[in-house]
Amino acid sequence: MFDKTKTPAPASTPLSRSRERPGPEDERIALRCNRRELQLLDTFVATGEFGSRSELMREALRQFLRGRAFSGTFVPGDADSADVPVRLRRDELVEFATYGEQVSNGQPLSSVLAELVRRGAIELRVSDLVARARSSVKLSAEARERLEALDASARELERKGVLGR
Repeated sequence: MFDKTKTPAPASTPLSRSRERPGPEDERIALRCNRRELQLLDTFVATGEFGSRSELMREALRQFLRGRAFSGTFVPGDADSADVPVRLRRDELVEFATYGEQVSNGQPLSSVLAELVRRGAIELRVSDLVARARSSVKLSAEARERLEALDASARELERKGVLGR
């Protein structure tokens, strides 16, 4: 095994072995690794990232299975949806994240992408939508600045006695 722990000797009769069989969460598997692979495993354990070889291998197995399960296929037990890994360029990531912040009221990236795919917004050129949202935010900021300038001017006129409220 991975942790060099001693396991109890197997029972002598097949009948006693079937009665003492571990549950599904207690099943064991053995892996054969060469010296170099074991050294690599031990470096992860030595850095403290994982507590033991077993812990590292369980996490690696989970990640592998999760990657396979979410590779565009339906997840067992959830026939209504599927998680699909998507690789985005940095500029696309920024673009969609900005869209989520400005147009979709701060929704997380995964929700934004799902919404855009469902609505077919990808075909509507999301970059144009983001540019429109950015320009509206910019126009709002400019209008706010003009309003503040007008307010400051009105206060100044009131102070001079030219205008009263």
